[in-house]
Amino acid sequence: MLRRLGPRFVVLCRAPHVRHAGTSGRLIDVSGHPSVASLLLASDALVTDYSSLMFDYAGLDRPIVLHADETEAFEAVHGSYLDLRSCPPGAVARSEDELIDIFATGHWRGSRSAQLRAAFRARFCPYDDGRAAERVVRRVVLGERPGDLPPVVPLAERRPVPSAAAALARSPLASVPQPAGPRTVTPSR
Repeated sequence: MLRRLGPRFVVLCRAPHVRHAGTSGRLIDVSGHPSVASLLLASDALVTDYSSLMFDYAGLDRPIVLHADETEAFEAVHGSYLDLRSCPPGAVARSEDELIDIFATGHWRGSRSAQLRAAFRARFCPYDDGRAAERVVRRVVLGERPGDLPPVVPLAERRPVPSAAAALARSPLASVPQPAGPRTVTPSR
């Protein structure tokens, strides 16, 4: 996959039970990394199969690509509460070739993927504003009244941390701003 995509891409691979052969150039095995949260923050996109990690990642409002190459087999063995094909969190690849195409063409961060992600977030992340656990503890454990709890911040008002790719998408300054006024030159010895 990396060979076909070229040098613009680096893959952080986190396997749940299997260790990879190790780090090799643009493929970095992060299976042993202690914090999945820091890996999510370091990434520009998530490629996942059926991991619940997609629900956490959706809170970052960054591209998610669902690699659903064996959907029927997965559902037969593990079962499923949700048909992700009917409400995907972003672009869906049914083969490795489709996965490569999604990244090669930019569909992973295109407008259709953004629309799917927005619908997914609206359905599954309406209360994930950084204070959901606080509201649960205050209501259930401490017995506070609903009116005394912090209000939910609407999705449209949330400002997730931008990814490195989003920062690169902004155009750089056309020129370096110069200081106003005359410059003082001092001779050096």
